[in-house]
Amino acid sequence: MPLPRAHRFLVSVILALYLVQVASAFCPNRDQLSTMSDLTKRKPNRRSQRIQKIARRSSSLGEESDTNRFHANDKDQKYPSTKPLLTFGVIADIQYAPIPDGYSYTGNPRYYRHALDVASHAAKHFEQEKVSLVLNLGDIVDGKCQSIAKHGGEPLPEGVDPGHKSVDDVVQALSRYKHGPIIHVYGNHCLYNVDRPTLQSKLGIPFVKEPCGDLVGYWSHVQNGVRFVVLDSYDINKMQRCNSTSQKHKEANDILSKNNPNYPENENSPEGLVGVAKRFVAFNGGVGSVQLEWLRNTLQRARDNGEKVVVLSHQPIHPQSTSPVCLVWNYKEVLAALREYKDVVLASFSGHAHKGGYQRDISGIHFRVLEAALESPDPDKTYAMVDMYDHYMEVRGFGSCKSAIYDY
Repeated sequence: MPLPRAHRFLVSVILALYLVQVASAFCPNRDQLSTMSDLTKRKPNRRSQRIQKIARRSSSLGEESDTNRFHANDKDQKYPSTKPLLTFGVIADIQYAPIPDGYSYTGNPRYYRHALDVASHAAKHFEQEKVSLVLNLGDIVDGKCQSIAKHGGEPLPEGVDPGHKSVDDVVQALSRYKHGPIIHVYGNHCLYNVDRPTLQSKLGIPFVKEPCGDLVGYWSHVQNGVRFVVLDSYDINKMQRCNSTSQKHKEANDILSKNNPNYPENENSPEGLVGVAKRFVAFNGGVGSVQLEWLRNTLQRARDNGEKVVVLSHQPIHPQSTSPVCLVWNYKEVLAALREYKDVVLASFSGHAHKGGYQRDISGIHFRVLEAALESPDPDKTYAMVDMYDHYMEVRGFGSCKSAIYDY
């Protein structure tokens, strides 16, 4: 017999009250639900998103050392969001020329005119960010400036040197950055266009005359307790040196004659050379004994002063950081000097190898090769900013430049 309507209603009320009690024992209250909802909606800040992105792509830079790995989950503990001690801008291998787009001898696309826009854009960005200084890692113009008409460009007025004018154009583009100094390194393409005294007058490179009479461009600059050590990897080199009186020209000639069977007819060809022996081509160079002694003395001064060191060069120094065809001839001697001061040397930045690269040395020193501005197709613009903290540095790459975080 069915229950009367009043009884059925009473049973329903009792059952509902029972269910509410059960639910309250197992579910969070309204305040808890609100908090959980907020947490699910909360987005990571821009820096956390950037670090997660860097963590996902770090393997592409060869970061295999345990001390170089990190998980995005512990980023806040390992890489706290604090103000950097120093931020600098960096750009490499602009290689501007007033000619149409073309290709390298290996077939890589090159965007000669756009490179000037890259330099200008990067300088403006550096100025907006008020970075402490800017590093130009060399080759601000291309060797093809010397044959503009041959490569499809408009001939310049009579009496105007295309190399000189192109250097001036890049210097003007970089002048949009005014907040601090620009530290210039020079490379082989610079020497295809102008001599060392001209580089000194246009770029402010403080060349010194060594006892042998040759000019060499190495020096250091201190900023916020960090010593930037500029090496001249074209110290031992034939380019823009007198073939009859220059000791360094003779030394370079001897090195190439001994190590490259293609020399002198095809002095830039590594054909037939294997592994790191491919570096013995004429578009590379070496670091002389006087400069090596200066390097050790400078690193000792940094140690005595409690400074940290960032090394700059056009050519890469570490054989595993890049293609061997781009290495400094006597990279072993340079590397040995840096390893002696691994307690002060944090990193080395270089250009020359346009695809970039990275290797952490057994000493703990980071060797980063920066991607070339020249090979950025419009609208890409390749350069980087580097934030230095107490125990790590963060490379913020733009365009084709890979971002990364390096511990020290």
